[in-house]
Formats: sequence, structure tokens, C-alpha cells
Amino acid sequence: MLFKSKKKYTLSDIQKLFSQIPVIFILLLAILSLSISYFLLETKKNTKIDLLKQKAFLNYEFKKKQELNEFRTKVKEQLKEIFLHEEILLKKVTYKAIGYLESNSLSKFQLLTDYLKKIEKQNNIELVVFTKDNLNILYGKESIYYLKKLIFNTNKIVHENITLKYIYSQGQNNLQYWKDDLKKTVRLSFFDYININGYEYYIGSFSTINSIKEITKEAIINTIKKENYNIWFYDVIFQDTYNFYGKKKFHKSNTLLKNKNNNIAYNILQHYFIDKEYSNLFNNTFFYDKYNFLIASSYNTNEITKEIKDKIEKITKEYNNLFFQIFTLIIATTLLLILFTYVFSNFINTIFKEYNDKLENKTLSLEHWKKRFELAIIASNDGLWDIDFKTKKIYFSDKWFDMFGYKKDEVQTFSDWFALIHNEDKKNVEKLFDKIFAKVDDTFICEYRLQTKNEGFKWVLARGKAFTNNTDELDRMLMMSMDIDKNKRMKKELLDVEYLVEDGKIVIFKLNNDKDLTVKYISNSIKTFGYTKKEFESKSMNFMSLIHEDDKNKMQVAINAALKNDLPNFTVECRVRNLANEIRWISSRVILIKNHSGEISHFYGYINDITKIKLSEEELKLKVEDEVKKNRDKDRLLIQQSKLAAMGEMLGNIAHQWRQPLNNVSLIIQFLRDNYHNESITKPQLEKFINKANKHIEYMSETIDDFKNFYKPSKTQTKFSIKESINTLLYMIKNQYSNDNIKIEVDCEDIIITGYENELKQALLNILNNAKDALLLKKEKEEFEALITIFVKKVQNSLVIEIFNNGGNIKDEIINKIFEPYFTTKFEHQGTGIGLYMTKSIIQTNMKGKIEVENIKDGVKFIITLNI
Repeated sequence: MLFKSKKKYTLSDIQKLFSQIPVIFILLLAILSLSISYFLLETKKNTKIDLLKQKAFLNYEFKKKQELNEFRTKVKEQLKEIFLHEEILLKKVTYKAIGYLESNSLSKFQLLTDYLKKIEKQNNIELVVFTKDNLNILYGKESIYYLKKLIFNTNKIVHENITLKYIYSQGQNNLQYWKDDLKKTVRLSFFDYININGYEYYIGSFSTINSIKEITKEAIINTIKKENYNIWFYDVIFQDTYNFYGKKKFHKSNTLLKNKNNNIAYNILQHYFIDKEYSNLFNNTFFYDKYNFLIASSYNTNEITKEIKDKIEKITKEYNNLFFQIFTLIIATTLLLILFTYVFSNFINTIFKEYNDKLENKTLSLEHWKKRFELAIIASNDGLWDIDFKTKKIYFSDKWFDMFGYKKDEVQTFSDWFALIHNEDKKNVEKLFDKIFAKVDDTFICEYRLQTKNEGFKWVLARGKAFTNNTDELDRMLMMSMDIDKNKRMKKELLDVEYLVEDGKIVIFKLNNDKDLTVKYISNSIKTFGYTKKEFESKSMNFMSLIHEDDKNKMQVAINAALKNDLPNFTVECRVRNLANEIRWISSRVILIKNHSGEISHFYGYINDITKIKLSEEELKLKVEDEVKKNRDKDRLLIQQSKLAAMGEMLGNIAHQWRQPLNNVSLIIQFLRDNYHNESITKPQLEKFINKANKHIEYMSETIDDFKNFYKPSKTQTKFSIKESINTLLYMIKNQYSNDNIKIEVDCEDIIITGYENELKQALLNILNNAKDALLLKKEKEEFEALITIFVKKVQNSLVIEIFNNGGNIKDEIINKIFEPYFTTKFEHQGTGIGLYMTKSIIQTNMKGKIEVENIKDGVKFIITLNI
């Protein structure tokens, strides 16, 4: 709207205001009084209840702290009992060994060794016996080595002697705690000595290597179980909780946090699991920094509320009664004031009614003409403005300010407006106003550019008429401004496009929908093909004469398909001949234009020369084929390199297989040599030993054949038993894995498949070797039972081979890269990074199967899927 409509108050409206405002004011005053009273009483009530709760909360929290401290004391006592029990056991076993040594001769030390081993096994401890004089360790060297490495971190003999001297320097009844702060373990030892035949012997016993962390955790859990404390435990590293719900069970923290409970226990768990910040959170917790253990009291605020429930109800009832009394008083006062207001408003209404009737008749006529004028301005959608020539002020409508982005106080005078006109248009506008000031003309029609608030310019069409006063002097001028900026800019852009096309490389055309596709318009850029615009517009050439004879049918099919399917546009690539009879490739985008009857009258589009792109595509295709060939040759080389690397390991296996037979053959030859002249040796006995030697030699020959066949590449696919292939592979490598204390378990169905048997064995060997390396690396850090499990089963029409190992997980950031060539997590002298890449190539390329890897608990699982 050009003018904001303001409400005109009649005498009738004023009369209503006089009668309604006092009543509304009284009601508002009553509501405000009630609100303030309610707020004050509610605040006092809540303050009193909060103080009561705070006192009860402090008492409750003190009890919880006391319970937590008492629990910690119990845990310490539990730890002392555990170590005390261990000390008693060590002393008992030590004195038992001393008594046995005193009652037996040390000359029969082998018998003593058997006895010491027996009591070690019975009591799960380790014994040590050494002499003081020459520091000779008679029994239990492993335990002394453990102490030496713990103290000096070396294997030198001199440090071993220092360790023994330290032990006997502690004297009789020597109880020691040996702590490994790095691994957080503890080991107890107890030493005493005896004198036998003038020689001092030190006898001692060692407990097993215990994890202080696990002992502490065990003490906490046992205390919760035995003492029935309302306390729960959380292991931050393993994210396990115990007794979280008070049910004395273990739960995983990520499972618990799926529950949306917002209580203190869940907030504590979120803090350690998600690292959220909570204030006043740890008053009822204790954190073991060394082991990342947390113990916390189960905190239930409902227990506090139950204790003070009656007192809260009493306070609430007291304040509710007080509010009801205040409410009754305010309502009675309000009703009295409203009654007085009603009497006064009736008197005022009688006076105002007489004046209201007179004014209503006069305003009806003015309202009628005002509405018509406003509707006319709204319908025009133009910016209205009025120039006062006497004051040089300009009054703009809201529409005019919206059109250019200004505020009302930014453009106020005629000079302010004139300064906004574009410099190139000012002269023309000034001429028109000169005519008006000279009274030659009283109308103003002009197109000009006016500066907007955002420092741009906008085209407007201004129309106006000047008015004079009674003395024939210019008084005012009424103006209307129309926004024509969009049309002006569109015309300029169309001209710019036309100039660009005329001299560019893209050819724009407009064709008639006739048989020969005659040209209605074509741009000057057709000269890039050697033709002129005039040749087409004079009808000496048409569009189809430009298309290559072999592609004319292709173009016609594209046009017919667009017409038949009523497509809005289509794109086609084809060949054309230029004036020099050279073949060029083009891409053409065509829009179908309809006339008023809905029929296709013209084709409007462009031609773009894509000859270079087409030639580049052919060159790229040749390069891709060449690179694919190079990559295949590279893969073959990688596979051969991997086989040669694995062959070195297999030679070690052959050595293991041959060592025992060779030793047996050697013993037979020595026996025959030593007994050659012995008459008691008969011919049958001689043949028996010769047959034994031949059997060993045949076994060694079969071993060579097995390894030779293993590395012989399979040239054709054959049917073979997967179970026999795996057993053959494991037979060749069993000694090597057995020497490394790696156990291999197999659960295999006897399934016949078709494929390359030796290549599959090579792939499985690569996976087993990687598993072996992982297990050996883990063994360097900790003691555990190394295990590889092979599980083969049939799933529908597929064979699934799953290979597990418990050598630890692969890091998430590299698990997707382990099948890439030259990617290895080992040192350079330990691996080439092509073993698993070759395995993937064999499974996916040669066997047409699939190989996957995933982390499982404490290890890794490889999954091979082959079609049967």
C-alpha cells in the first residue's frame, strides 16, 4: 500500500474507551496484584523447601561419603589379606624345601630337582637354590633372570651375580616385593639359608607374576559381593561396569548408555565414556589413577525426598491457605471498583452520544473517496512521489522507498533526488524540468537510471504532471515511477549474446520445420567451417547439406524421435564436412519451438566443434590399453617375487622335515660300521637296518616332491579336494609352526571344487605366514596360547574359508590398505608388502572369488568365498 491507513476514532469509539479502559485497568491491576502475591508466596515457599532439601541432601551425601570411605578401607584390607596369604604360602614352601634338603644328600641333586619341581607344581610357585660362596645357581635360573632383567634390564653375567649378592645381603627370613612399574605387576619372594657341610645354601620361593591392577580389581569386586555395599565399579579401559543396577553383574558401558536415564550414575558414566562435562559430579566417587578404576556410590535422590515428604506437604499447605486469603481480598476490592466505574461511564456515554451522531454523517463521504484513491495507487504498482516547489521537499510513498532500498530520512529534498540520477541521464532530465519551470510543458515523461541503496543503478520510467496555484505559480508536481530495470537489462543481455555469437566459435541457428531444414537464421560463426551466412539465408545451402552423408540418417532419426515423443529438446553428435571437404565432429543441442496452434514450427539450437575431444578420446583409449598390459606384466612379476620370498621359508621347512631322517640314517650307518666284524650280527638283522635307512631316504624324497609340486604353477583348472589340499599344506609347514609354539586347528568339510590348486595353496600360505608374524610379535609382549583356526564350509553354491588368529587386531586406519601392493606394517627387512596383494590377485582374478578381512575379539579373521 502507498499510504498506511490510520484508525480514525469517532466519538462513539471514545465513548467506549471511557467505559472500557477503567474496567480493563482495574482487572489488570487485580491480575497484577494476584501474580505478584503468588510469585512472592511461591518464592518464599520454594526457598523454605529448598533449605529443607539442602539440609537433608547434605546429611545423605555425608552418609554416602562415609560409606565410600569405609568401602575403600575394606578393599585395602582385602588386598592385605591376598598378599598375606601369598607370603604365608611362600614361607611354608621355602621351609618345606629347606627341610627336604637338610634331610637328603646334595650329591643326589637330580632327586632333589624332581622334588622341587613337584612342590612347585602343587603350589603354583617357583623355587630357587644357589650357593653363597661361588654364587652358583643350582635351581631356578629363570626366576633369577627375571629379577636381573627387572633390576638392570640386561642379560650380563656380572649383573646376575650382583642380583644374587643383593638377595643374600638381606639376611635370614628375607621377604621381598618385586614391582614392575611399567607393566604394573608384582612378584613376591621369600629367602632363607641353611648350612650343609660348611657351605651356605640360599633357598627361596617366588610367587607367580601378578598384575597389581587385576588384584585390585578382584579385591573391589569381592568386597562388593561379600559386604553388600550399595556401590558400583567401572573399568575405564575395558568399559566394564559391575553392580551398576545393584544386581552384582557385569555390563558394558556402551549398552548402559543406550538408556536415556538422566541421573547421577549415568552422568558419571557419560563423563568417562564420552568425556562430557558435569559440575558437582564426583562428590560420591573415587578414581584409582594408576589403574583407571572408578568406584561410585549409588545415588538416589528419591530416598531424600521420601524422608522429608511430610514436612514439604505441611509447608505447601500453609502457603496455599495464605494465598487463598489474599485472593479473596483482591477479588472483593476489584468488584467494588468495577461497580463504581459502571455508574460513572453511564453518565459520560450520554454526553458523547449527541456529538457522535453529528460527526459520522460528515466522515462517510470522505471515507468513500479516500478508498477509491488508495485502490488506484495499489493497482498501478508504481512508486508515488510529490514535489513541493516552494519548500523543495519531496514526499515519497513506501513503494518508492522499497523500490530503491532507501529509508524515509535519507532522501528528503529535490537536490537529494537529483544527485542520485546517473551522470549520463542528468542532462536529459534537467531539460525536461527546464520546460516545466518555463511553463512550456506541464507533463514529465522520461527513462533514466537512479542510484539504489546498494550503490547500483536501476532503470525507471517516471511520469508526472505539474500543478499551479491561484496566482499561476508552480505549486506541486505529482510523479509516478515504474521499475523497468529488468526489461532494460534483458534487452542489453540479448544484444551482448548476439554480438558474442556472431564472432565466436559456437554456431547458433534457427531452422524451419520442413523437409530440407531450411535456415531462417544462422550466426556469422559458421565461417569457422568455411561457409558464409549469406549462403544459408539465400537458400543456396540448407542444414542437411552440411551434415556428412553417412550421418544424415542419424540426424533425421533424432529429429523424428523428438517429434514423435513430443520432447522439448534433444542432443546429437555427428560428422560434418567443411568447405575444404574435411570431416569435423560436432555436438548439437536443439530446442523444439511450438507455434500458437501447438505445432512444431522451428528448431532452435547450436553447433559446437568437438573434433579435438573425439581425437583425445581415441588417444586416451590406446593409452589405457597400454597401461593395462603393463599392470598385468607387473602383477605377474610381483607374484613371482612373492613366491621366491616364500621359497626361502619353505627351505627352512624342508630342513626341519629332513633333520630327523638324516639323523636316523647317520645312526644306522654308524651302527653298521661299528658292528661290521661282530659275528652276532646276522644277515636278516643287516637287511632290517638297510630297509629302515631306505624308508627314511624315501620319506626325504617324498618331501622334496611335495615341495616341488607346491611351487609348480597350475596351468589349467582341475577338480581337487579342498580338505586334502589344506592337509598337504599344513603337513609341509607343521614343524616350523610347532617350533614357534603356534597351534593350528582345522574344521574342514570334504568339498570338491574346480580351480588352480597350487595357486590357492600359495594364497592360504601367505595368510598363514602373516598370522604367524602377528602371533610372534604379540608373544614378544605377553604370554598367551597362539592359535590359528581354519574353518571350511559350504554355504549355498559357495565355498567359504575362514582363517582366524588371536594375534591382535589390525588398526582401523590401515585395515582397508593391507591388500594394496607394497603396503606393509613390518620393517623393510621383514616384508615386501606384496604377499596379501598377491593373495587378493589369486583369489579375485584367477579363482574369480572374493577375499575380506575384519577384526574380531583379540584377533583377525580372513574370509575367502569361492564359487563351487
